[in-house]
Amino acid sequence: MKKAVFLPVLVLFFAMLFSQTVNANMAAPEPADIGSSITFEKNDSISVLSEVLDITVHGSKADIVATYQMRNASDEKMSVKSMFLSPNIEDSGVRVTAGGRELSFTAESYVLEYDTEIETNDWKYAVLSEKAESPDDGRTVDCITFGMDFAPHEEYDVVVSYTYRLGGYPEYDTNVKEGEIEYYLAPAAMWKDFGGLTINLYLDKDMPVISRSNLEFEKTGARTYRYVSDTLPEENLKITIDENWFQNMISTLRNPYGILMLLVFSPFILIFVAIIVLLVWFFHRRRKAKRQRNGN
Repeated sequence: MKKAVFLPVLVLFFAMLFSQTVNANMAAPEPADIGSSITFEKNDSISVLSEVLDITVHGSKADIVATYQMRNASDEKMSVKSMFLSPNIEDSGVRVTAGGRELSFTAESYVLEYDTEIETNDWKYAVLSEKAESPDDGRTVDCITFGMDFAPHEEYDVVVSYTYRLGGYPEYDTNVKEGEIEYYLAPAAMWKDFGGLTINLYLDKDMPVISRSNLEFEKTGARTYRYVSDTLPEENLKITIDENWFQNMISTLRNPYGILMLLVFSPFILIFVAIIVLLVWFFHRRRKAKRQRNGN
């Protein structure tokens, strides 16, 4: 049975107005402290006109590109800090741009101690602590923090791209493969407005099908899927991708544990095959004898 591993993922948080317990670069607090509290508050000036999420899977990883069309709806200049959270980010592949310009950012890993669900009519806080040595100590979350400057009524695209490590067992060539992706959509509701959402999913030949998803995707081509909505879904994105039935069968046969199980049950299999052979032989002799009697 395939082991269910979070989703990992993909998680997106844009958070405004950090609380006093977190410093500018989102560094972890001193060990004597209990953790750093991050306050997520609704922003009344910056709107997300649209979000396009492109997920391209290749082997055990995926290239994630999140493109936000953002606009300053106010008559004033705005300087805002944003935070992008996701599990399983490959640091070397991170890139952030705003209006086509490269932005500097910080990337750090923490353990998320509280639920990350954001309610749109209020704010919640999360407690982040230094990354644990053991994954059982908490849910690891990677943080990309950067700032954006908007002139009055200015509009431009903000793009966050990175490489994501799939959950599941996508690297085991001798086992049945399965990849899991999680992406947090709900926090985007903390901006002034949120427009349409488009998710494009491109799978590779190793895991070409969606086996489970909490959002309904439309198949648009060979190993390509799309989700389109005029509103922000209430749920965060959770997808499990898998091999097709033929690949599953071949992978199961290649699995060394499958061979071991086959050896264990081989006596029972041989007995079953022998019974089938005897039954076929018995009915064949019976039909042959019946034809001989009718011929006489």
